[in-house]
Amino acid sequence: MAKSGVFNSRFTPVECALKAQSAIVAEDQVVGVATDTLVLARKVKGNMFQTVLRAKLTPEAEGTSIILTAGMDRVVFVFGCIFLSAFLALAVLFLVAYLRVFQSFQFSDQDRKDWLFLSLPVISAAVGVALAQLGRYLARDETPFLTRLLVEAMEAKPKGRPAPQRANAPAPVSQ
Repeated sequence: MAKSGVFNSRFTPVECALKAQSAIVAEDQVVGVATDTLVLARKVKGNMFQTVLRAKLTPEAEGTSIILTAGMDRVVFVFGCIFLSAFLALAVLFLVAYLRVFQSFQFSDQDRKDWLFLSLPVISAAVGVALAQLGRYLARDETPFLTRLLVEAMEAKPKGRPAPQRANAPAPVSQ
């Protein structure tokens, strides 16, 4: 998970889930699901590496503690790891065969001269990593958008900091 934050809300976890669900439904660019323990939200029109915001709701004495984490969708992350590890395993296999460690699996002399064929798994792995970084770059604005959407919906305040004073609010009276 990339970014995280801890917030407090004066509402119960069920109320927070209902408010989050109504905010998700009201926003046409966002889809998600909300339960009394977890809220998941993501933008509809994003790239394959779209950001998923997870809000873990835990009840407290004066409301709800909300732990927000945002990151790449877990299915895409696992697929990417499997994809890259397969190409890296193939690259190691090509290297071992190129060094003639396996006598039964040898490249011909023409294959030894074709550096592109031998380096293709390494190039594919590098392109996969570059594609993941490009996807993260293109999804850079999704985390603040989703965080703001859920924090405003649940009326959450950052944990450990006092609530900011509004400009038009009356000043506290001291005696």
